[in-house]
Formats: sequence, structure tokens, C-alpha cells
Amino acid sequence: MVDRRLGRGLDFFLSGTPKQSPPAAVPQATPADTVPKAVPQAAPSEDGSEVLLLPVDQLDVSPYQPRRQVDPKELQELAESIRASGILQPILARRRGGRFEIIAGERRWRAAQLAGQAKVPVLVRPMSDQDSAVASLVENVQREDLNAMEKAEAFRALMHTLGTTQEGIAKHVGFERSTVSNFLRLLDLPAAVQAHVSRGTLSMGHARCLLALPDNESMIRCADQCIREAWSVRRLEAEVKSLLAASTGAPAPKTKVRTRPVWLNELEETLVDSLGAPVAIKYGRKRSQIVIECAGRDELERIYQRLTKAE
Repeated sequence: MVDRRLGRGLDFFLSGTPKQSPPAAVPQATPADTVPKAVPQAAPSEDGSEVLLLPVDQLDVSPYQPRRQVDPKELQELAESIRASGILQPILARRRGGRFEIIAGERRWRAAQLAGQAKVPVLVRPMSDQDSAVASLVENVQREDLNAMEKAEAFRALMHTLGTTQEGIAKHVGFERSTVSNFLRLLDLPAAVQAHVSRGTLSMGHARCLLALPDNESMIRCADQCIREAWSVRRLEAEVKSLLAASTGAPAPKTKVRTRPVWLNELEETLVDSLGAPVAIKYGRKRSQIVIECAGRDELERIYQRLTKAE
């Protein structure tokens, strides 16, 4: 099968040359009360990169960071890991005047502060504004824990930064063009519905159904009812079809809606969000099926790679 990796890594964007050998040593940050006054630093590599041990207050967040929400529990768990083992992978940053702008590793930086670290290891690399923006956005887009709206905003920012098309963005991040398009369409939702998607009270599958409605008022009203009554994506699709038929004066389609267990709906919607493709679960006491729709061979290979990596 064709190798269609979901993420190419930051090296694809940071350098047009083969990967350089890593610095001989990565200085590890220690708790605030034991930070040495002077720490040996690795010499700059051929491309100007160097690993430094920097005070946490000399680092600034990238303006291109798409993440809007950070789970406090996950951050605390990461802080505990840092207390026990230190930061194993340096934060990636670039110089900005006398300070440093984080390109990748903001969560590590925040968790290090929670862990009481006064300094953190940082891989400092010379980068242009555009390269920095692309690297920061791509690194975050490829993370599984970004919500759908954060990914949509990151794709839009990438398009603006690179001045490219959806096809160009898809090539940069290793996604199918249809996947990028589906995320970008979420930005057409009214703000109230976007907020539901960000919070997770509506899945991406629900949001895509709502986009078929003709106006914001209908989307918001239907979204609120969907949340109150815990509709599945399939149930919402039926409601949207009925509303569209009523708006045109056509007879509403006869749709038999069966009550499904809530847990089954949640499984189906989680798969839709994870795979970026329509998924239907047919559950039975003796036999069940999971049906994944694929638009062509490229989409099939992308989903195959995602499923095999999930192990």
C-alpha cells in the first residue's frame, strides 16, 4: 500500500536538508531549588540550531497556537511526569529579540511551571515568520487531542499564512483534501453551534448535518434540541431532512427512527470524529457490524493507516 502517513513531522517544514544528528546532550531542567548556576550548552549545529537550558519566563507562546483549551487534569499529569523524569524532548523555539517564541511544546512548558521547574531544555532554531507559523500550526493540527473547531481554525490560519488552497494544506499536513474541506466547513456554523462543538456537546458528525440547514437560526434551534434529547447523528439527519422538506412544501420523508442505546451513539460518533469519515454501527446481540464509508482508494488507505496505528 502507498505510504500515506498522517503526519510528516516538523523536519519536513523546518529544513530542506537531511536530518542533522542530534546534539550530544540535552540538558535537563531540575526543580527550582536545585538549578545549577551554569549548565554546559551544546554547540550550534550546521543549520544554526542549539539546545539551551532557558528560564521558563524567557519563553512566549506562539501567536499561531490553535489550541484554545487545555485540560487541567492532563496538564497536571504531565507535570507529575516531568517531576519524576524531567522533560525528555526539548521544546522547539526561535529567537525573538532577547526572548524566545515557542513553536512546539507549549503544554510541556506550562506543565514544567506547574512542576516547579525554573528552567527547561529548548531546541532553538533559526526560522522565518512563515516557517515558524507553518511548523507551529502543523504540529498542533496533527495532534489527536485538538477539538474539531481548533483544527478548523488551524487549517484556515495555514491557508492564510501559506496563501494556498485546501489541496495544498492537505499535502502539508498529510490529510485528504476532503478531510480538510470538512473541517473548514465547520467555520460556517454560527458561533453558538461552534461553541458546542468546541465543548464536545456536539460531535463533528452532528455539526456537518446542521450545515445543510438554510440559516443560522434553524441551526441553533436544531442543535439545542439535539443536545437536550441526546440525538444520534442518524436521528439528527432525519430531522434535518424533515425541516428541509417542510421549507420547500414537499412531503416529509418517512423515516423510521429507532431508539438506540446512548452508549452505542457515543461509540459511533467517537469513530466518526477519530476517522474523519461516516461510520455506522449495526448492533445485535449475537452479531454486530461497524461500517466505514470511504470515498475512493486514497480515503481507504488513509483510514487503514489510522486503524493500524491505533494498535
